[in-house]
Amino acid sequence: MLIRNWSDLKYEVADKLFGKELDEAYKMGMRIGSEYATRRLSFEVSLKRNLTLTKTEERGYNHAIAAVARIKPEIASKTGASV
Repeated sequence: MLIRNWSDLKYEVADKLFGKELDEAYKMGMRIGSEYATRRLSFEVSLKRNLTLTKTEERGYNHAIAAVARIKPEIASKTGASV
């Protein structure tokens, strides 16, 4: 184990001792973050909040709703998130 930067020693040791646990924690963080972000975006986009939209704005709004619905399965398959 060649240490290039001595300030990173603790990370090198942690990686050697707890590599599997660190990988699991990273994957869990990615999954939970993806779930939160997807749910939050979906919720915000689905709220109209008594908006008065022009025809062009309405088309853009509908496109945003469709985009969120379209990307949810991809996020779920890539991260394992339940969205």
